Amino acid sequence: MAYRHLRVGLAAAALAAAFATAVSAQQPRWTWLDRPPLVVDHPVLARSAARLYAGSPRWREALHAVADTGRRVVLVTPDKIRVRDADAGTETPFDPDVIAEAQAIADDWSRVDTVVVVINLPLLDRLYTDATARDLEADLDRILAHEVYGHAVPYLLAGHLSGKCADPLPGQRATEACAIKRENAVRSELRLGERREYGLEGLAMTRRYR
Repeated sequence: MAYRHLRVGLAAAALAAAFATAVSAQQPRWTWLDRPPLVVDHPVLARSAARLYAGSPRWREALHAVADTGRRVVLVTPDKIRVRDADAGTETPFDPDVIAEAQAIADDWSRVDTVVVVINLPLLDRLYTDATARDLEADLDRILAHEVYGHAVPYLLAGHLSGKCADPLPGQRATEACAIKRENAVRSELRLGERREYGLEGLAMTRRYR
């Protein structure tokens, strides 16, 4: 399988101002203003991240732990990235049919300092044309819980590709997979329901179109 790399080009706004008064019990190595653990380039994504921060103690603890490492999640929309095929040496736009993806950026020693999380807001806008704002916000929060807390944070706390928290393996129950366990922990705190299946079954969007 060809390796894919995400090349990011953005002038991102750091999601630090809203949380500048939050401090951990121990003196952190880095402050949120020095090197914020979450960098966001779109106000809709920033609002979702703020809801998660306000409602989930696990999310807050995770971001403060990441901040202490100096590593970060970069949360972007598809227009800000290109996908590079390492074998062919070509670059293409982000797949317009993929809702979200987390990609760890590793060096030659598999060390990870940054994880790029792409949220396909144009696709979500098309899928939710007749949905309520509450449904869209709830599903966006579920998606961020999975991609950021489920996938990105374990990479960053490990600082290495060995920190991978995987989606379900073939034959594995979805609720036993690392990333979905982590997602469900945040969902529980926000009362967003439990994800029992892999795919889109845990989203309000899917329930509406059955």
